[in-house]
Parts: sequence; C-alpha cells; structure tokens
Amino acid sequence: MKINIRASYDSFRELRENSSYYIDKTDLIEEFLIDKFDKAVLFARPRRFGKTLTMTMLRDFLDIRQESRDIFCGLKVMDNAFLVENYMNKYPVVFISLKEVFGENFKSIFSSLRIAVSNLCEENRFLVEENNTNISETSKSLFANLWNRRAEQPDTEQALGLLCQMLRSYYKQKVFVIIDEYDVPMAKALGSPEYDKVRDMIEHMLSYVCKTNENVKGVILSGCLYTVKNSTYTGVNNIIPYTVLSPNFASSIGFTDDNVKKLLEDAGLSDRYDTVSEWYDGYIFGREKMYCPWDVLLYVRSVLDGSYSEIMGPESYWVNTSYTTQNLIHGFLGKTSEVNEKFEKLLAGETVKCFVNEHVPYHLIHENGDNLWSALLETGYLSKATEERMKVMTLRIPNKEIKEVFRQEVWNYFNTKINNEFVNNLIDSLWAESTESAKASMNQILEATLSFYHEYHEYSYHLILDGFFTGLGYMVDSERESGYGRTDLIIRDTARKCCLILELKHVKEESEMENALKEAKSQIVRNKYESRLEYEGYTTRLQYGMVFWGKKCIIGKVTGN
Repeated sequence: MKINIRASYDSFRELRENSSYYIDKTDLIEEFLIDKFDKAVLFARPRRFGKTLTMTMLRDFLDIRQESRDIFCGLKVMDNAFLVENYMNKYPVVFISLKEVFGENFKSIFSSLRIAVSNLCEENRFLVEENNTNISETSKSLFANLWNRRAEQPDTEQALGLLCQMLRSYYKQKVFVIIDEYDVPMAKALGSPEYDKVRDMIEHMLSYVCKTNENVKGVILSGCLYTVKNSTYTGVNNIIPYTVLSPNFASSIGFTDDNVKKLLEDAGLSDRYDTVSEWYDGYIFGREKMYCPWDVLLYVRSVLDGSYSEIMGPESYWVNTSYTTQNLIHGFLGKTSEVNEKFEKLLAGETVKCFVNEHVPYHLIHENGDNLWSALLETGYLSKATEERMKVMTLRIPNKEIKEVFRQEVWNYFNTKINNEFVNNLIDSLWAESTESAKASMNQILEATLSFYHEYHEYSYHLILDGFFTGLGYMVDSERESGYGRTDLIIRDTARKCCLILELKHVKEESEMENALKEAKSQIVRNKYESRLEYEGYTTRLQYGMVFWGKKCIIGKVTGN
C-alpha cells in the first residue's frame, strides 16, 4: 500500500486535509474531556514527539469557529456520540504558541511575545470589528493596543485573560486556552541574565488564565518540563502535569510498539522492525514502551523514497533539532567526578540510579547532578529502565540515536581541552600502522584529559576514543557483535572501505601491561572480530590491542591470524 508520509506537519488540519499518514491518537480527546478533565493541565514530552500536533488536534476538535467533522471522519473520537454532540466545535478557543518567543535580550524577547499576541488578536479581530455591545469599549481599546503592538508589558501579560473575557461575552460560552511550547522562552533564556525576567513574564501571563477564572473552561499546555511548579503566582501551581513518568496519557503522545508495527506493515517494511527498534525505541513513558514519531516517520520515508543509504544505515534525525539540552550535557561534563562516572557508565551501556525530580525548574538544573538527570529524563535524552515509578530511578540511554549525541558532546568537551594535532596524529598513525607514533600521541592525549576522571576504568579510555572518532565523522560501533564476541570499538571509513578494530584493556599495575596487550591481540584473533567486516566488504581491516594504566598507554598491532 502506498502511504503519504509528511513528518513536517504540526497542524492537525493540514495533515488530514493533505491525506498524510496518521496514527490515530484521538482517544486522548475522550480521555481528557470525559474521563480525566482538570481545569489546567500540562502535557510534557520531549521534542518531536507530537506535542504541537496534539495541541492543534484539540483546538480543531473544540473550536466553535470551525467545522471539523471532515478532518475527524473515520477516527476513533467520532465513535463517541455524546462527545461529538457536546464538545465538537462547541467552544471558543484561544490558541497560542510560544516557540518563537526568544531573543538576544529582554527587549527582543518581549517584542517577540508582542508579535505572538498581535497575531492572536489578528485571528480574533471580529471581536472589535463587529458591533457587539456585550464587549466594553475599554476591552476594545486594550485589544487594539495589543493588536497594534503598542501594549506595555503588564497589558501584554494579561492578553490571554482579556481575550477569554471578550470571547465569553461574544459567544456566551466559556473558553478553552491552549498554549503550545509554553516553556520555550525559559529554555532559550537559560544561562542568560534575562532568565528571571522571562520566567516571571511567562508565569504572570499563565496565572491570568490558570487561576480561578469564570471565563475559562480549561487550560491545556504543552512543553518539555513542568518548570513553573512552586511559582510565586499561585494560579500556575494549579496545573496538573502529565510528564514522561505519568501512567495517565502515557501512550497518547508518541508512537507505541503497536503503532510502529502497523506503520511498517502499511509501508511494506515489517522486516525492518528490529532496526527501527534498536535505533528509535527505548523510551518508557508511564508503563508504556514508546518511540519518537519524528524519527520513525523520517526513517520510513527515506526508505520509501530511495534516499536511505544501506551502507550508512539509520540517521540520527532527532538530536539535531535543538541545542538546549545538548548544552546542558556539555555544561555538566567535567564538573564533578560523580557526573563524569555516570556519563561513562551510560555510554558503556550500563544504567545509573538517581533521584528524579519531575518538577525541576530550568534555573535549578545546574544546581546538582540529580537535577541534570531529571532534566535529561524529561527531555528524552535518558529513559527510565523499569516500568514502575520509584523515588530512586534507574536510568539508561534509550537507543542508538541518543547515544550519538552523548558521544558528540564528549568530543565537544575534549576538543576544548587538547591540542587537535595530538588527535590527528593518533588517528593518522593508526591508519598508517605506526604503533610507536600512535602510542606517543595517545600518551599526550591522556596527559591532557585524564584529570577529567576521578578514577580510571576501561570505559574511561573507551569514552575518549569513541568521542574522538565520532567527532571527526567516522562511523563508530561500540560493543558491536562481530565474529564470536563483542569488540570494544570498530571505526569505519565507509567511503574507503577501511576499518579499525580496537580491543581495550585496563590494568591496575604497570607490570601487567605487556601481558594484557598479548591477551588483547589474542582475543581479537580468537574471536575473529574481523570476520563480519570482511563479509561487509571492508578491504582494509587494521586490528590493534590497546592497554592503559593511568595516563600511560601501549599499543600493539595484530599482524596475522
């Protein structure tokens, strides 16, 4: 069956009107409006999981100015006659996105908020253009200032409340307020002198509609973090958050395992399930196994349109769509031995245990390591390893794609600490089969970098090498099954069909280094690590044992089988 995949749509109406492939998530509408309704809620999910599509779906279902039966035709929500009769296109809706509210200073940030509010007024200009005596002249005057971008900060912060009042007067019906990406202004301002002003502005704006307000039926927010908990604005504290840890609505945003299997079946690609799972699965929201829709859809589309490279393999689509959380990772590397060692363990495929605070504000993320892990969990860079929620959470890197961003950030960190000439010399020497030169460069690198670690482990050295080769654009396989075992690192130059196979050992005494090198080289031969690479067509396969003791390294090349 031919399917039309357009992953770029974040408008529900546009997606449906253009007959794009859609996994039916409309049961969220019934679950929220009928089963679990609250006055103010937040759906918190990582980027690219479909938050905006979900928010526009709710808008299009509720909005009294739309006729939406055609775009919901055939979807699950239409099976509930009571819901359709009493909610579909029955409520005025104020919909605003804050994803473009940012700037270099507070003046430009406030200006971008003014623009967003002005655009919202443009959509509702009928409120002042028609002769409606139910709306006061004062309200119309304030509306005009907002529309013309003349309003000062206090009136701009009250804009949503004013619009709700005017819409209630016009339609004689309470209003739904939907605020998409509510936390982007705070995320963008993180680390700048403007952060406190931005946070205060956004929290004040939310308080006008989240607190008791007779004009408001419900407030629905989307974002990555529940960052306004314990705000000085009491109305904001009434928000009920549904985060990645919440069992409720866990499968409503994102793809479940069944969703992915159906998509692959519809695309005629069921045989690629294991690849998709290995690269883009690994999340547990509530008790549900989840995938990032953005990744899965782009992967499937690339295979269907012929742009997918079987040689290069799956791409990391998601990790390049934002810099905020990657900056968090980079900012924490090297800060404390505990954080460093947990990064090492995560990259080695292990789990770490942390106290998780799902209500951590952006400005407290850097306060301690636990806040960092909490932020990385909420934003999709880590996942819990068990379905049940506990005070001390076991966390892991969810999949291969996310592992790539950690590796890249390690490279970014080390790249600021060492002379790139050492790294280039190391890599050139390995390709040139010059072990003495490679050893000299590696020892210079260790002198410059190992103050990063509290104590040395095999995966400390593994992490350094992985980061260097990843940062320079090589394809790096870590702990990949090959032959009769798993080799530590395989570095592939796919264009030249060349590869390096590295087996690493760490010893506690310098006197053990030579014997450990013999064992490393023997292990490479015994386990036939090169067999898979030979089958894949790599004509140059260089194999090395590398042994580390503190800041000292020796390297030996495997010369025969």
